[in-house]
Amino acid sequence: MDKFRHSLNLIYELSRLDFKLKYYGSVLGLFWSVLKPFMMLAILYVVFFYFLRVDIPNYHVYLLLGIVFWNFFADATKDSTASVTAKAGLLQKTNLSPLAVVISAIMHSFWSFLINLAIFFVFFFAWGHTLTWSMLALPLLVILAVFLVVGIALLIVPLYMRFRDFGHLWDIFLQMLFWATPIVYQYTAVPEEYVRWYLLNPVARLIVDARNAVIYDFFPHAEQILITVLVILATVVAGWFVFKRYGHEFVEQL
Repeated sequence: MDKFRHSLNLIYELSRLDFKLKYYGSVLGLFWSVLKPFMMLAILYVVFFYFLRVDIPNYHVYLLLGIVFWNFFADATKDSTASVTAKAGLLQKTNLSPLAVVISAIMHSFWSFLINLAIFFVFFFAWGHTLTWSMLALPLLVILAVFLVVGIALLIVPLYMRFRDFGHLWDIFLQMLFWATPIVYQYTAVPEEYVRWYLLNPVARLIVDARNAVIYDFFPHAEQILITVLVILATVVAGWFVFKRYGHEFVEQL
C-alpha cells in the first residue's frame, strides 16, 4: 500500500511539474489550454455552419463538446510519446518507473480536459440548456476516455523510443483520425455499409455517446457501452503487453 501511495504521489508531482512547465514563460499561461478549443470552435463553426451549411441541431454545443474530447485524446497521446525520452536522465539515475512517467504526461493533459469540460458547461447553461438524467453517463465516458489514452500511450511510446520518426507519423495519423471521427459532422453521414467498421473507432464512440448524453437527453444503450468498454479494454491489454515487453529494454538503450 505504501508503495502504491508513493507511486501515486510521484505521478501527481510529475504531472504538476509538466503542467507548470508547459506554460512557463508564456504570457497567457494556462489560458492557452482554454483558448485552443474555442479557437477551433470559431473556425470550424464558421466554415461548416455558415459556409457548408451543416444542418445539426445545437451545432455550437455539438461541435464544442466534440472538440473538448478530441483535444484531450490528441494532446495526451502526443505528450506521452516523448515523455520517457524527455526524462531519460532521470530514469537512468533513479528507480523511477517509465510507466509513472507516461501516466504523469497523460495526467497533466487530463487536468486541461477537466478545465475545458467545466468551461463547456458554463457555456452550455449560458446557451439555455439544462441538466438531464442522461448526463449521469458522462463521468463513465470521461473515465473510458482516460483508459483509452493510457492504452494508446502504452502502445505508441515504445514505437517512439525505437523510431524517432514515429512522432511525425503520429501527427499525420491524428490529422487523419480527426476527419475519420464525427467531430464536425454526424456519424450518420457515413454510408450505411461502413458504419459498423467506422464505429470501431473508440474515439468516435465516446464522442457520439457523450453528445447523446449531454445534448440530446439520450442515455447510451448498455450494449453500445459494453462494446466501447471491450474495445478500450483490448487496447489497454495490448498496450500493457507491448510496454511491459519493450519499455524497460528501450529505456536501457537511451
